[in-house]
Amino acid sequence: MLRRRVLPDGHHHAALPLIYGASQHGIKTLDVREYRPLATPIEFRFYQRYANHPNRQSGVQFLTHYNTHQRFRVNKDYIDYMHWGKEQGQARLPHRHQRVAFDFNDQLHPTRAVEGNGDAQAWCAEQDPTIGPHPDLDASFDPNRRVFSHPEHWNKMFSKRRPGEGRIDLRVLPSRSLLGPLMAQSDTRGSAYFRLDNRGHSNGRVPGLNSPFLGEFDRQMMQAMSRPLNADRTLTGNDGRFSKTIMINEPKTHQALSGKTASELNTEIDVATNAVYSKLTVLEAAQSGLTNYFCGGLNYEMLGFDLHMAEMLRERAHAMLNRDAGAAASSATLTTCTDATKAEERMVEQLLRDALRYEDRADDALRQHAALIWRVYTAPRPLMALTNGKCRGTGCGVSVYSKYCALKDASEFIFDGPNVGITPYGGLTRLLARPETSLKYPGLAEFILLTGTSLFAGDALRLGWTDLFTTISDMSYHIKDWFDTTEHMHNDAIAWQLGHLLETCFKMREAHSSAMERVAITPVRARWIEDAFADQPSVTHIVDTLSEIERLPLTAEHNTSDDSRCTPYTLDSVEAGVSKLERHRLRYTHSPWDITPPKDEVALQHASEVFNAYVLERRGAVNAVVHKNTDKLAAWQRQRQEEYHAYRSLRSAPHPRHVYVRLEGCEGKLVSFDFVFSLQQQVNTENKNQKEGSRRTASLDALKKKVLVSLGMPDDRDIELGWYLPTLDTCPIYSDEELMQVLHADPGIEDPKLALKYPPIYFIVKRNTLYFSEWAYAVKHQLLLQSPFALRAAYEMLTEVRGDGSAERVMPLAESLSTEFKYISRLLRRPDFYRVGVHTDKSAEAWEEVREERRRNIHKTHQPTRPLPDFEDVFERNVEIEGHRFLLRPRWNPRTLQDVVEADVVRLRAPLSYGDEGVAPLHVQTQCAKANRITGMVEDAGGMEVVPGLGEVDAKGAPVTPPLQSNAHVPQNVSFYEMARHPWEDTASSWRRDGFTEGSMANYEAQYLAAERAVYDEEGRGVHNYWPSREASEGVTSEEKDTALLQERLFKPLEEAISAVEPWARNLRRSASDGTLGYKAEIATPEEKIYDDEYYRWFIQPGHHPNPSGLTSVKKGASTQQGTDAAELERIWRSVVSAEEDGNASDVADVAADDAEDVGGAGRGEEELTAPMDEDDSA
Repeated sequence: MLRRRVLPDGHHHAALPLIYGASQHGIKTLDVREYRPLATPIEFRFYQRYANHPNRQSGVQFLTHYNTHQRFRVNKDYIDYMHWGKEQGQARLPHRHQRVAFDFNDQLHPTRAVEGNGDAQAWCAEQDPTIGPHPDLDASFDPNRRVFSHPEHWNKMFSKRRPGEGRIDLRVLPSRSLLGPLMAQSDTRGSAYFRLDNRGHSNGRVPGLNSPFLGEFDRQMMQAMSRPLNADRTLTGNDGRFSKTIMINEPKTHQALSGKTASELNTEIDVATNAVYSKLTVLEAAQSGLTNYFCGGLNYEMLGFDLHMAEMLRERAHAMLNRDAGAAASSATLTTCTDATKAEERMVEQLLRDALRYEDRADDALRQHAALIWRVYTAPRPLMALTNGKCRGTGCGVSVYSKYCALKDASEFIFDGPNVGITPYGGLTRLLARPETSLKYPGLAEFILLTGTSLFAGDALRLGWTDLFTTISDMSYHIKDWFDTTEHMHNDAIAWQLGHLLETCFKMREAHSSAMERVAITPVRARWIEDAFADQPSVTHIVDTLSEIERLPLTAEHNTSDDSRCTPYTLDSVEAGVSKLERHRLRYTHSPWDITPPKDEVALQHASEVFNAYVLERRGAVNAVVHKNTDKLAAWQRQRQEEYHAYRSLRSAPHPRHVYVRLEGCEGKLVSFDFVFSLQQQVNTENKNQKEGSRRTASLDALKKKVLVSLGMPDDRDIELGWYLPTLDTCPIYSDEELMQVLHADPGIEDPKLALKYPPIYFIVKRNTLYFSEWAYAVKHQLLLQSPFALRAAYEMLTEVRGDGSAERVMPLAESLSTEFKYISRLLRRPDFYRVGVHTDKSAEAWEEVREERRRNIHKTHQPTRPLPDFEDVFERNVEIEGHRFLLRPRWNPRTLQDVVEADVVRLRAPLSYGDEGVAPLHVQTQCAKANRITGMVEDAGGMEVVPGLGEVDAKGAPVTPPLQSNAHVPQNVSFYEMARHPWEDTASSWRRDGFTEGSMANYEAQYLAAERAVYDEEGRGVHNYWPSREASEGVTSEEKDTALLQERLFKPLEEAISAVEPWARNLRRSASDGTLGYKAEIATPEEKIYDDEYYRWFIQPGHHPNPSGLTSVKKGASTQQGTDAAELERIWRSVVSAEEDGNASDVADVAADDAEDVGGAGRGEEELTAPMDEDDSA
């Protein structure tokens, strides 16, 4: 302001430069200093470490004690990089949150094994004897150990120390300052918190941690690096450049496939084996550690649930129908049905419809599994089933019928059938019925199908089902690597690669595995099977033959013996059994350290004696004064010596016991006797020249002889004796020392009612040899335990598939699958399967859960909506059949073989009839082809019927099978041309589902009928209700009110719409007549626009009419005169209509005359004619 005063008034001062003001006053700005990192608090310098956000609480930013750790900032993001490798000498393992590049040769984290427990190593040795101690098992590995750099381990509130620094404790110096407690403050929890957290998995069984790891180890991460092939992730794939691997991933159901999963696997195999670059497709089971199955086949639990639900719904529907019928018969007068009756009818229809859906789902599962086997059998390119586990049911067919069936150590084929009340299903009936099987092992087919005995890899190799076997682990990875890396090594790559792979890895020419000798059918057993099962006309004759064999004495000439594989003990040794008793507080002991100490004697001592009791000793560099009460110590030593001598004499003294011995097996033999265990006597009678270190077994041998005599067996029979613990465990006894350990540790639990003379002890006897008669007893016991009707049906099915026994008469695979489907579809619908058979395999834990559910939810017992089994309904107790006693036996119906009606069995041979049974026959080729059907097509109810001779004609030209007369109605009022070329409407076409074209008379009538139903039949009872409502009948109305309402709600909106649309339509029509449509350049004649679809489709847009003018016959080349005439006629017509509305008849006549003169002078200029037109339009 001061400068403005001293300046002249007329002076226009210019804007001063910025530097002038800055030089005078100086601009105040923020203090910008250089970056001084050492003066910045560590929380700001390394803010990632001290962030409270959960996403920043862990990561590689904490690994700053690695001097090779580098961080790069790129585009607001950090890249953490760390040199990592053995040659660098840096970190042994990366941080658990850091991702590092790896190849397939990296080792994974080891699996934790219990320390001192050799079970895991022993199991691995069984799987692969060449491996030795397993590299992936480690007793010291703790997967739950917390890494030091976890945020909970360092003080992040008041401390400025890094994670790697030591703890500075200021409390060691005496100070009244609060600095020490403040610096030592920490929000890190104590050691008790971390110890508690290190307990490991407590919420479930984790394979390799707290439960055994079943199956193979995925060392090369084929499963870990696979991709899901379906939405449920039950199928995964890992493809190489020239090979594909498909893995079945259903471990919780032991790889059992539902109908949906089988269909998806069918599609995936079809895709993989038709791929251009697929030289070999490998099908194997995913290795998760939860199961050791390759493919579990049909999910019988799901099938049983579906069929049981169908039966329950049908029972409810029949009960409602019977109740309605009874009520109708009791009523005196029959009136029209009430609403309640209609509702019940609808409910019955719904129940029957749902029951049919459940049955269709079970039927579809059977068909999908058959189609899967056929897909495997007819795969166009090489398919290898790497059978790395057990197969069951249809899983056996998936394995065996592939082009290359490769067996491994764990391969096992399980045949389900009469044990669950059905016949076998999976295609293996054809392989068992072949003459090759009957010639090599007579009677084997009957033995396998009736008893359900498992076959192992050695049996499949000897039967000729395959000749491929390998012990190499991670074979799928090696196959993938082989095809990826050997493409350049040979001209004829496919044949050479495949042949070299099979010869090298699967033929077992150099390496021979003991697992190849793992067989169920030894030469001796094969002779037994031939004697009992070969050439028998029926199941009853087989049972009678077994009855004769089981009565043979053990000393008979023909009663041969074979080596028997004992079932394993639950514990490894007696020492493990003693420790388990200690843990359960059940061990009995009289060891010296359990005896009470001697009483102290109160005695007066002189002061010198007390002084002399203290002795000066030198312990290393430290002098220590020790009190030694020599008298007291001497008394203790004397007492301990006496106790020890008494203890030794007690151990060597004879021990009378009451011995209980149970023979392992289905015989249920239990013998008991008094026996004196005298270790000293046996030592004196033993051979003096016995080598040092060898086990003494004299007492054990004497006990074994006594046991054999009590069981009525030869004295020289080879048996094993095991200790039966009160915890229901068993462990082997191999020497007298272990036997004495058992005697001194067994608590001798007895029943007081027996009043035994001596304490009891319990043993179990395992036979190392099995006699022919004992084998026959066990096989007959197994047959009597199974469904009698299913036994007869399985034998009938085998006879039908086999034919007369010649190779030409054995059914091919398609017919064999169709026959198996015919039998199993009928047996599945019997209550023997879904009420009894499905639940026979339930474990004790599963039955306990069922009991608990019944106890907690009482409504599920009395008014069940879902099937809930009852143990007493499934099993019957203490059954005796033909001299065989069963503590539990399923409640089969019929109960025995003698109760089976022959006519019911013969009826199974009849072909399926859809009209009578609701099940169409299976034609597996067509069913497999349905996998490529159009998505969403309607499937036939009950499957697909294949009509032989359909479409063929005989010699006279008449059709062999007349085609069906269709009752389909084809509407005649549908313009299919219009249906195909109206995309501008809001719907896809003008065709409607009711068969009418929109706008037709028939469509209008249909709409009228629907409106009539809505007005007169609101409840949908099928009758018209003409009675008006109370408001309509009692209300007051008038004609004027109705007219006003119509004017307000109908005529007035119509007039407004017409006045708004009319100018636009007139302009649009004029522009179309002149050919000057502005929004689209038209380059064709109206004929082309209307009739040429190829041109027309370029102008069709959704929501826009391509021909809004509505022209159908106007020529593009017409004269302007004709266009003008049409425009004048239009104007005349409009004026006439408007004049009529005004009601002036005279004016109308004048206007008409004037217009006629204008039309007569139409040869005048175009400008004169168009001017009034424009005025009229603007008006």
